[in-house]
Amino acid sequence: MHVSYHWLWVVPRELAKRSRTVPYHDGIRTELTASVAPGDELHVAGRLLAPELPGVYWLQWDMVEEGITWFAQVAPRQSRRLVVVLPALSSVVAPLPLIVAILASIGLVRIERSGTRSAAFPGTLAIADVLWCAASFVSKPLILVHEALLEPTPVGYWLIIVAAVAPPVLAMALLPRRLRAWGLLACGTFVSVLILGDALYYRFFGDVLSVTAMLAVRQTGQVSGSIRSLIAPGMLWLVLDIPFALWLVIRITRGSRAVPSPARGVDGRLRRVAVPVLAIVAVAGVVPTLSVLRASHLDQMFRDRAVMEQLGPLGYHTYDAWTYARSTVFRPAVSDAQVADARAWFASRAPLRAGVGPSFGAALGKNLIVIQVESLQDFVVDYSVGGQAVMPHLRSWTDEALRFTDVTDQTNQGRTSDAELTTMASLLPLDHGAAAFQYSGDHYVGLPRVLTEHGYSTLSAVAFEAGFWNRRVMHPAYGFQQSLFEPDFELTEQIGWGLNDRDFLQQMVPRLARLRRPFGAWLITLSLHHPFDDFPDQHKVLSLGPLEHTPFGNYLHTMRFFDTALADFQSSLARAGLLDDALLVVFGDHDAGFARDNALSATIGIGADEAAWALNDRIPWFIRLPRGQTPGLTGVRPVPAGQTDFAPTLLALLGIDPAPLPYVGRNLFGQPDDPPVVRPYGDWLDRMHLLLHRGGVDGVACYERSTRTLGAVSACASADEAAIRTREVSQLVVTAALQQRVRDSLK
Repeated sequence: MHVSYHWLWVVPRELAKRSRTVPYHDGIRTELTASVAPGDELHVAGRLLAPELPGVYWLQWDMVEEGITWFAQVAPRQSRRLVVVLPALSSVVAPLPLIVAILASIGLVRIERSGTRSAAFPGTLAIADVLWCAASFVSKPLILVHEALLEPTPVGYWLIIVAAVAPPVLAMALLPRRLRAWGLLACGTFVSVLILGDALYYRFFGDVLSVTAMLAVRQTGQVSGSIRSLIAPGMLWLVLDIPFALWLVIRITRGSRAVPSPARGVDGRLRRVAVPVLAIVAVAGVVPTLSVLRASHLDQMFRDRAVMEQLGPLGYHTYDAWTYARSTVFRPAVSDAQVADARAWFASRAPLRAGVGPSFGAALGKNLIVIQVESLQDFVVDYSVGGQAVMPHLRSWTDEALRFTDVTDQTNQGRTSDAELTTMASLLPLDHGAAAFQYSGDHYVGLPRVLTEHGYSTLSAVAFEAGFWNRRVMHPAYGFQQSLFEPDFELTEQIGWGLNDRDFLQQMVPRLARLRRPFGAWLITLSLHHPFDDFPDQHKVLSLGPLEHTPFGNYLHTMRFFDTALADFQSSLARAGLLDDALLVVFGDHDAGFARDNALSATIGIGADEAAWALNDRIPWFIRLPRGQTPGLTGVRPVPAGQTDFAPTLLALLGIDPAPLPYVGRNLFGQPDDPPVVRPYGDWLDRMHLLLHRGGVDGVACYERSTRTLGAVSACASADEAAIRTREVSQLVVTAALQQRVRDSLK
């Protein structure tokens, strides 16, 4: 059951009669926040999308039982409200560049035919190219705002205006008329094509273009085959004016040869006016841009379109180009000595990664199915409330599978994208920002790439936007041969941000059955995400008492929902003949993001001190081996580990020796030793100690893990040096794109 609506278009001549309406029965849905008994009422914030065409409409709210009926079809109609739908701002400004180009061209033709040197040419028509370019730079970003459903901030709108004025005024101040006209035409054409690319990319991938996406165009060949279906009528305004602008520029440059000296004097005065205008525009643009850069943490945003909403389309593309150039062209040069030093460090740790012992090749030639679970923490696997186990099915894996119980969450500001970097490429995340955006153009030696080299077919799947965390670019960079995103799934019931976990996993079973074997599949769930504001009542099976309708309570419901979905998925794999022939892995991507307070620590059952919270920041890692493979490889493994240990450990189980690979992590079934497991901001832990960076005058705190008591800092000194060295090498490999280069030198 959902809340929705009908737009009923009132035919103008029938307006007085209030009859003959044309219904639109596919309004967007609003979730009910609770069950509603007969006679009760519930207040919800309805989601409403205006009709594409402006006009006079009746707006009628309604309820819908999905797949069954609209309530208005079987019950008395609800009241209606008369609504005037105005044209979108983009519709008003879209024709401006075309109008300017046509009118200016006609004016110049008349001047040429009349043979008069009218003052209108040097005054108004002499800057027609400037006016056309400014109109293009205003209207076309606004067209993109409409086509991509962007919601720019007030600063974003202001920067659209600034970006529209600055380039034409700069050209008018610095360039002679003929060169200026051709330069502005080239600039306007480039921006038009760029924004058209943004609109098309959004319609296919749900995000806007970035430099790395443009360079990875070979990975998105399916777009070219669908280009006609992607073009909407409103997009034609992006290019319709360009032929007329070309005609205008030809007329301007032809007419400028005949302009007498007085006219050139007018042109000079225009240049002198342009200089102070340019200075004002520069200040008007730089100040808000700097405020956005300081306050918005652009390098930590989930998707590129969010940055575009902060900076406007042209501001975003400038920022994106600079970010890409900073990470490539202006990337600090790496000396041969640095490469040799990194190579030596990885070589010295080869025994920690080596595929040795009875577990090596325990799943040789078998399929690999990895389930990456949103916000799943280790404590919730064993958590009970009111005598009810939250995750009974996954907890039962403790006896029938391998379970690592001391796996540190190594993610940083990149959150889920950091989880994918650490687990797939076995590298530590950046200290600031996300590698998924800052270094997405790199060639990683990811787990899927290694599997592909050994004859596996590889697939990643997440029922969400391809642009989220830049996965459209990053997943091929890790080595996946195929990636599935939101358009590839039937979007049944959505919970939180995307398709619910149950339907997502069930829809993946037939896809996995069709893959060439052996295969490696990485499935990413997204039923609910922080801040866990809501969870559908119809899926609640736990009685939580006072925790009900709280973020933590919704989190528990989410985890139980996934647990049931996992049990159903496991049964479906068995029916498809896939379960007994697969290495099935389940892990959490990062912590749930709850604020650390005394009440929550008591609810979870941990101490309220910083050490207790740090030690609770663990994610579960379960590995279920194929049936009949290496008896005895089950039970709990309490060895301190991190997400960087995933790739080498899984490769070793599959019979692929990870020793020659430049991975920070270790094979936990080999000879992993006890090096410090590095956490964000330089924190780390091993079997004996936990080191936390407090900052300020307190510096670092060295805890004895067994008692969570402060010890002498000197007790952590040696391991701290090793942790610092690990971070330095990993950061160098990421920021200098060295992983493949180091791998080649290790062979």
